[in-house]
Amino acid sequence: MNFKNGWGLYSRTLLLGLGPALVLSIILGGYFISARIQDVQQELDNKGQLIAVQLASTSDYFVLTGNPSIISPLTRVLLEDKDVQFIEIEDIAGGLLYSQSDENPLMEPDPSMRGLLRWYQADIIQYDVLTDDEEWFAKDSQEKVLGQVRVGLSESYMEHRQNEILLHAFLIAAVAMLISALIAWLSAARLANPITRLSSTVDRMAQGDYSVRTDETASGEVKQLQIGVNMLAGALKQSEQVQQHYVDSLISAREASEAANKAKSEFLAVMTHELRTPMNGVLGMLQLMQSTTLSKEQEEYVEIALSSGDHLLGLINDILDFSKIEQGNIELENKYFDLHASLQRISDGFKAIANAKDLSFDMDFDALEHLSVNADETRLGQILMNLLGNAVKFTQKGYVSLSVEIVELINDKVKINIVVSDSGKGISEDNIERIFDAFQQEDASISRQYGGTGLGLAISKQLVEKMNGQLMVQSTFNQGSRFICQFVWDCIAHHEVDSKNDSIALDTEQFNVAILLVEDNEVNQKVAIKMLTSFGLRCDLAVDGVQALKLCKQNSYELIFMDLQMPNMDGYEATRAIRKEEGLNQDTPIIALTANAFYDVKNQCLKVGMNDFLAKPYKKALLGELLVSWIKVKGSKQLPKGIS
Repeated sequence: MNFKNGWGLYSRTLLLGLGPALVLSIILGGYFISARIQDVQQELDNKGQLIAVQLASTSDYFVLTGNPSIISPLTRVLLEDKDVQFIEIEDIAGGLLYSQSDENPLMEPDPSMRGLLRWYQADIIQYDVLTDDEEWFAKDSQEKVLGQVRVGLSESYMEHRQNEILLHAFLIAAVAMLISALIAWLSAARLANPITRLSSTVDRMAQGDYSVRTDETASGEVKQLQIGVNMLAGALKQSEQVQQHYVDSLISAREASEAANKAKSEFLAVMTHELRTPMNGVLGMLQLMQSTTLSKEQEEYVEIALSSGDHLLGLINDILDFSKIEQGNIELENKYFDLHASLQRISDGFKAIANAKDLSFDMDFDALEHLSVNADETRLGQILMNLLGNAVKFTQKGYVSLSVEIVELINDKVKINIVVSDSGKGISEDNIERIFDAFQQEDASISRQYGGTGLGLAISKQLVEKMNGQLMVQSTFNQGSRFICQFVWDCIAHHEVDSKNDSIALDTEQFNVAILLVEDNEVNQKVAIKMLTSFGLRCDLAVDGVQALKLCKQNSYELIFMDLQMPNMDGYEATRAIRKEEGLNQDTPIIALTANAFYDVKNQCLKVGMNDFLAKPYKKALLGELLVSWIKVKGSKQLPKGIS
């Protein structure tokens, strides 16, 4: 019996079958018992009254003569009846002439027993016999009451009959209930069991098992319902198969898409690596050329070539960064830095560009003069350079500005808005959300008029969100735009940062500092050696990992620059071997020097024992910063000349 949702169908069917039968049995049984008891009482009353009348009709002579022998034979016969207990005869004056019990003849009944009997009486009448029968019947005066007969009947027989009536009524009701129960049980089983099986089938279908079927054993409407459920299960099974086919197709399509994306990302990484290697030679040689004596015209040519190379490198970096973001492989390097100084450097880089277009470049971040924040300075610079680059690009007259608003400063947390504003062409309301999509710009003509990949804002938005910030835009078409980068960062005072950084005193004195360069590309060899020797350093060259190990066993170096992809032995294997070799360079800092743009390269380098990472192409200034970080002449904090 299922009580989960109240009475089940089987229970209700039984109740409907037994309920009316029970009520009807009670009503009819009560009526039958009441009627039978009344009949028994009426039968006893009629019997007592009949005996009294019959005895009275034969007792007139006994009353007149007083001879008991006249009446005794009759009374003994009457007392043999089990219901008759006492017979009394008295005269008209009330004198008891005769009394007889079924147990004690000629004895008056006990008063307590008289109350247990039902008494019936009849008058003893004497009639005068007339010649004319009609006159005799017509004259009431001819009747003469001589006395009275009283007959006492016991109620035990009536009670016995009543008990029999109750028993019979109970038996009849029990048989009727049993028959009704049997009929109800059969009806419930015939109706409820198929429906219960149908319910179970539907439950399993609801759980996704469309292969289940129910037996079509019922008749009538229930059978039609069974057929309908089986047809529904078949249709759902077929629908499931079709749906599964589509799901499998979608999964296959998704896997194919993911494989295509992965292949695309790997292709982009390989291509950026292949592009970075010659770009390193181009930009490196241009930087070296710039440091030589050139005519004014040659300086202009070199400057244009460097600017174009930097622009091309920016495009390559955008594609690589977007590929990394798509795969979720972007990593942040958070550290405390002077936010004011960082913004000042970025602004200084854009002043000349803005002035070249006769644009006013406004700065307002003095509130940060004594504040350092914990964030990824490189990624923040990338975001702001994208935003400022767009602002300058799309503004033909007016201004471009970079400002900072401190929204909230509580203890060691600061909430700031870094705002890039311009008075440029602005963005229409319909296109505000669209500009953050990859490879999208406000309209197709922009890419032809201004150039660009359309990745800058998409990358900036992703990086801001990666830094737990929010990038918002406010713009009015033909009136300008405001891009707001909102961040919440840990912050400390400048003196706390200075106490953590071991400042290195610069000196122009010449030191005999040896550097090992491990590089297989001839152009990159020349670029790196020229840059390193320009700092006054002595540089040894190894063309692969095997030669690097040989030189490390023979010489002690202050720093090793290690390329990763080389013949014979790559940079990873060479680094492991140097770290295992107990000798002159087991603890020498090793810096990865590679154009490899595959994901997680830096972590792989650190795992094998390298200390830092420098991506190609690199600028001489960045190389100098690394030298400042890692070269310390033994016993001194001074650096060789030219490193700043």
